[in-house]
Amino acid sequence: MPSANRTGYTARMDNITHTIIGTLVGEVTARVAPSRRSTLPPATRRNLCVTLAAVGSNLPDSDLLYSFFGRDLNYLLHHRGHTHTVVIAVLLGLAVLAITRWWIRRRGLQASPADYGLLAGVLLFTPLLHIAMDFTNNYGVHPFWPVDNRWFYGDSVFIIEPLLWAACAPLAFIFRTHVARFAVLLLMVGAIALCFFSGMVPQLLAAAYALLVAAMLLVGQRAPTKVALAAGVTLWLGVTAMFALSAQTARAHIDAIAARQFPEGTIVDRIVTPMPVNPTCWEVMLLQKEGDNAVLRRAMLALSPAWLTADKCLSRSLDMPITAPLVPVPSDNTEQVKWYGQISTPLARLATLAATNCEAAAALRFIRMPWLANVKDGLVLGDLRYDREEELGFAEIALGEPPVCPSFVPKWVEPRRDLLEPGAANMSSARSQP
Repeated sequence: MPSANRTGYTARMDNITHTIIGTLVGEVTARVAPSRRSTLPPATRRNLCVTLAAVGSNLPDSDLLYSFFGRDLNYLLHHRGHTHTVVIAVLLGLAVLAITRWWIRRRGLQASPADYGLLAGVLLFTPLLHIAMDFTNNYGVHPFWPVDNRWFYGDSVFIIEPLLWAACAPLAFIFRTHVARFAVLLLMVGAIALCFFSGMVPQLLAAAYALLVAAMLLVGQRAPTKVALAAGVTLWLGVTAMFALSAQTARAHIDAIAARQFPEGTIVDRIVTPMPVNPTCWEVMLLQKEGDNAVLRRAMLALSPAWLTADKCLSRSLDMPITAPLVPVPSDNTEQVKWYGQISTPLARLATLAATNCEAAAALRFIRMPWLANVKDGLVLGDLRYDREEELGFAEIALGEPPVCPSFVPKWVEPRRDLLEPGAANMSSARSQP
């Protein structure tokens, strides 16, 4: 599974997941929604439901059409931007509905109000589903613009989660065309290969995943269509719930560990991210205030150390050099937690930079785990969430003189406004829950 790169591809839930889950929703909708008042041919009605569900599930990512242009800061500010809000997502869905209505009339087909109601429901639901699925990872969304410009983070599902793909395996026997069926089978083979060869999934879990895919394919082949679709939806929602509940446990564990090992610090935020197919191993980023500094620490947390200890949990190269100049964490590793370095940033310096440097101020409307340090590229402001290589990544900027001010900065609320407000550096260091 690829690591985050300059384009920031893996900083968002992949479009394969959005598309395949969307087609599952489309198939379920076509078969469950009453058809007695439909005037479209049954095959056309079904094809439209599936196709529009796939399209709708990708509509919010239309911001990629413009967020890739310009300086890299443009991506930080505009991906998961306005198109990932309820207002714009609904408008995009209505625009596609208008195009669909034109296509239907151009083909000489007759669609009833019930047909248009069904297609409208698909095109209103699936873009919102996209936003909800994006919420589950650690990049965040701000869906309630313009009423509420804050970021919201689910911190519970890995960016590329093969278990979500497995939920769609029955589609290999449900889709109408051989091309579509073959594409699903190819995706399942690719998912199994990723599990075995990415270096991020223990071999035992990779084998279990292959058996799960085989079982879901068998369900798709042998069970009635509605039963197979119900199995897929159940697995999809069950996997999401499993990781959400495990995330709660992971947060409770890291809070307790931080209280024991760093009693002088105040927890500001902590991010827990599961390894793919593995709800027992979690990458952790812990942000604490210690005196006048913001201290970031990285770790691997094992929820079942009796089965798999933290040092045996496979990770996304946590032990490899990155841009941030990390130093060792002054605490012992245990079977439950293994630390992978820390970096400290003076709060006053961070707040001053935010107040005086327009480029830094703009970046801080995205950055959730901020660090500031002099490296070979000069003074660099970064977000430790996506620091995976020695060179500058998509979430790190070298602050030049004079700064290059972005031309358009959305009014997203700074994730770390709690560190940038006046007096943040003088707050008590007594530990509190975020």
